[in-house]
Amino acid sequence: MENVFAEERPAISAVVTDAVLKPKRSAFIFITAESEASRLALDDLRKIDEVQEVYLALGAYDLVAKVSCDSLDHIRESVLKRIRNLSSIKSTLTLTVI
Repeated sequence: MENVFAEERPAISAVVTDAVLKPKRSAFIFITAESEASRLALDDLRKIDEVQEVYLALGAYDLVAKVSCDSLDHIRESVLKRIRNLSSIKSTLTLTVI
């Protein structure tokens, strides 16, 4: 059987910059939603750029979200100004990943 891809060479590219890449900081946000508003909160959280993942949960919390930002200050700002201000959110508990 003939290898029809033998003549093709993979495209290799690289970008070299002087910038130092800083690792992102992450946190898990445990969220209690207003009664019957978990689905609305889920949809609202998915619209926030810093929210990487969000899940409905059963138990003490209604949702769990993973937030990633450039700094701990940015995480704090995102949680306080963007997540906690959603009308469907009752309370949050933030666990920062170290």
